[in-house]
Amino acid sequence: MTERERRERFNELYTLYDRRVFAYCVYVTSDRDIAHDVYQEVFVKAFQAMHTLKDPEKQAHWLFRIARNECLNAMKARQRSEKRSVDIDHVYDQLQHEILPEQHDEIAHLRRAIAQLPQDYREALLLAEFEGFSLKEIANMTGASLSNVKVRIHRAKLKLHAILEPILNDYE
Repeated sequence: MTERERRERFNELYTLYDRRVFAYCVYVTSDRDIAHDVYQEVFVKAFQAMHTLKDPEKQAHWLFRIARNECLNAMKARQRSEKRSVDIDHVYDQLQHEILPEQHDEIAHLRRAIAQLPQDYREALLLAEFEGFSLKEIANMTGASLSNVKVRIHRAKLKLHAILEPILNDYE
């Protein structure tokens, strides 16, 4: 791969995934500042390793695997002893351009509910539901078994339902 091809391929990858990778980093690290640093490192590593991406069909899987590893490395380095709340308001604002005014409360409730999930449940749910990865791809990315990924997603949905049920009953 020539340097020009590498740059073109990287620019295409960045254009397709930059917002999604940042949102993912915010979700996983639960810290906007750490997520920003990790996000930058993800794309530096991706650029450096472009030659290792053999199958362009799997570029999302490849990039999110890098993102996951960088997020986990950052979290280990920080060694947070307390769980921090997720500040994802700015991410939703960037990604949701056409939110109807009557949907703002519902989205705020969903944000808070997702932030309350355990990290491994939140990660599996976000990769499946928001990023569209298959269960097998999530298992490969996270190093968990396929059955464990299924359990995490199922439990995440149950917890979300339990968290949101009182709120949803108020809307009826």
